[in-house]
Amino acid sequence: MVKISLLSSTPLWFFHLVPYKIGECFFINLLPLFIIQVVGGSITDVGKTNSLVSLAGVVAFILWGNLSDRLGCRRPFLILGYIGFALCMWRIGVADNLVQVQQFSIVAGFVMAAIIPVSTALVLDTIPEKQWSKSFGRFYLIGGWSFVIALIGGGIWQELVSDSWGTVSAMRSLFIFASGATFLSLILCLIWVKEPPQVRSNRLFSPSLLGRLSVGVIERRVLFYPSRMIYFILRPEWLNQVHQKLYSPLNLYYLCSALFFLAVQIVYLPFPIFLAEVLGATNSLILLIIFGKALIEAFLYFPIGRFVQNHDSIRWQTLGTAVRVAVFIVFTLLAFFKPTPASLVMIGFAHLFTGVTWAVINVASTLSVASLATKGEEGMALGVYNSIIGVATMVGSLVSGYIAASFGYSWCFATGTVLTGLTVVCFWLLELIMHSHHRKVLSFR
Repeated sequence: MVKISLLSSTPLWFFHLVPYKIGECFFINLLPLFIIQVVGGSITDVGKTNSLVSLAGVVAFILWGNLSDRLGCRRPFLILGYIGFALCMWRIGVADNLVQVQQFSIVAGFVMAAIIPVSTALVLDTIPEKQWSKSFGRFYLIGGWSFVIALIGGGIWQELVSDSWGTVSAMRSLFIFASGATFLSLILCLIWVKEPPQVRSNRLFSPSLLGRLSVGVIERRVLFYPSRMIYFILRPEWLNQVHQKLYSPLNLYYLCSALFFLAVQIVYLPFPIFLAEVLGATNSLILLIIFGKALIEAFLYFPIGRFVQNHDSIRWQTLGTAVRVAVFIVFTLLAFFKPTPASLVMIGFAHLFTGVTWAVINVASTLSVASLATKGEEGMALGVYNSIIGVATMVGSLVSGYIAASFGYSWCFATGTVLTGLTVVCFWLLELIMHSHHRKVLSFR
């Protein structure tokens, strides 16, 4: 396994994404709070908005990438994505009501889906195949650290500005800043990004990319906008995967994963709003809590990824999910009991463990899908997997908003905890089925 260095031999154009990624981080992490605190929306409105933005992203993620292949160009789609996202961030920042925020958030989800798949395809077009693994490690690592920088800067800005300008103005200013940062990425794109000499439209799955497909992706981004739908390994005939027998290990794994992401979304959709409304956390403190988890992910992703790659991926995914259950139990207990000054400390500390578990789950899931798929169809299997994640997060957003609005945050966390526990049981049973099947094959031989 090659060691990833962020700056060594990294193409300059990789860094044109940094300002945009900072703006994207503000959009994803602050939009729920913006809906509640600035335009007077409810937790149900947050769930609906999340679901609609995710739906727009799922549709657009495939559309933009395939259209880019057919037309044989990359830069126009990046330019379109940057201009559209920048304008949407500015309009959200100055929006007067919830309807405007929802409309421009949906458009943002649609146009921002042009940026990552096309950028990813551009890596494949311009980098020799033998260097793909190392290059994608750098590519996603830059994105991950951009999120960390955004969380630090956003937290400091909220702390310094909220007292003098007020929370509403401080929130609006960050969305306007996100717009300006994205325009900077547009300028850098025009200067640094060149059209590739040849567009590769027929891409096969490369085993060397295992464990690097989602490096540096912050989980909040995954939940809000299912951009883990890895376009560059998606083929048009991906639906053929669904024709497998329902009880095949791969389809059972799909079901387990759908349940997991449904449960996670139910917990995390109201999480920042719970911190603000129930535990009394300031927006800067909320960003600090998210930052701690993101920082752990950025440091531990590669060492954990190397470890999981050499061990039973489903077993480690089961263990990682089990730790999530323990974290969610802490969330649930803190929600049921009267908050104290220690509640924020406890929930912040517990949240750190989700960073470790996400590194395990993210790498293990990619390895598991690829290993369970029919040889030669790994790319299609990963495409189906990420599509299922997108649907699960959309449904989870709606369910979470309804439970939180009808029964409160405590029952929202409790529901997610129970479903995550059920996921652990499902993964454990799947592991037993796999081992039993493996023993039968060895016995037959």
